[in-house]
Amino acid sequence: MKVLVCHNYYKTTSGEDIVIRADLELLRAAGFQIVEYTRDNAETTDYRVHQYLRFAVDTLYSRRTVRQIERLVEAERPDVAFVQNVFPLISPSIYYALARLQVPIIQLVYNYRLVCPNATLYTEGKVCERCVKGNYFHAVRHRCFRNSVSLSALYAGTLAAHRHIGDLGRMIAAYITPDMFLRSKLIAAGYPASRMFTMYNPFNIGQYEPAYTHAGHFLFAGRLVREKGIFTALRAMELLPEGRLLVVGGGEAEEAARSYVAAHGLSNVVFLGPQYGPDMLSELAGARAVLVPSEWFDNCPVIVQQAFALGKPVIASDIDGLTEVVTHRSNGLLFPPGDAAGLAAQMGALMLDEELRVSLGRSGRRMAETELTPERRIRGLREVIAFVLKQKLPASVSAGER
Repeated sequence: MKVLVCHNYYKTTSGEDIVIRADLELLRAAGFQIVEYTRDNAETTDYRVHQYLRFAVDTLYSRRTVRQIERLVEAERPDVAFVQNVFPLISPSIYYALARLQVPIIQLVYNYRLVCPNATLYTEGKVCERCVKGNYFHAVRHRCFRNSVSLSALYAGTLAAHRHIGDLGRMIAAYITPDMFLRSKLIAAGYPASRMFTMYNPFNIGQYEPAYTHAGHFLFAGRLVREKGIFTALRAMELLPEGRLLVVGGGEAEEAARSYVAAHGLSNVVFLGPQYGPDMLSELAGARAVLVPSEWFDNCPVIVQQAFALGKPVIASDIDGLTEVVTHRSNGLLFPPGDAAGLAAQMGALMLDEELRVSLGRSGRRMAETELTPERRIRGLREVIAFVLKQKLPASVSAGER
């Protein structure tokens, strides 16, 4: 079985980048032949005006992608294609090319981009679902993408063109989501429920040994952006001076977060910057618990899976997406999103009750041992591949001829 895997990597390594690499590793280990088609947002550095205009055109429809996919498919003859992120460099043109070439498309969905121009259902400091039904003008009005009218218009226009005119839903043979909540939003937007599959992110628990002891700190690991709840975590540390928080990651809110810590004299917060692999796992292995104070509909974050694999409880926001994997007083603790006092209270509870902390960690590890195995992921992917190969492929799409 030959699988074409397509992904546009981000400038700053994201959870989506991590999971696509994990899928590639698992697929190769399971005997699949893999062909990769990737781009990297590092290519977009220091665009001049004429280059920006070219970027805008290519985001809408990339002729380069079409030419390269045509050559790649002709040479490799893949049986199916897994497509993950296509923005901004690959562009939705890849769907037209693959459909015209009769390669079944399996869309891996790890964010809300199919229904939301900024992919998070979060803007102006709160959850937002204005665009789910397809009216993307809201994104321009609220400057949802990087607080830019032009970029918001570009992404809104691209989604509108391909969803409503290009009939994107018809070209995709199956969708894989990491949780039922994300699936429900796609269905609410009109994508076909009959082609939806839900399974946890790719993960290899065999690479993790549980560590039920700790070095005394809590850990926040992820992008430093407001929707991830970094400022809720920092406010909680004001209320819990006896606690200690290590912050791993970088992002657009990093400077503001560091300024907040300095302004409030939070000596119990340490920023470690972006870390991956053994360095990050070392900090995780020493944690009392992992904080996931998200204020958006977070979709099964990789850090939650890593925490459970290492036997660490997770203190998470009680918000859709997260509550499908973190169960209160079973494998973690929940608190109302944005509630710093609630977060501090749950952190304090684990500091006072070591028996509870270990019990939650062991429960998380048991969940990981049954749900987060390579065998389970590969079995699920095989089922999806079998499903799409039985379907009637869509007719050639004229846009792919451009």
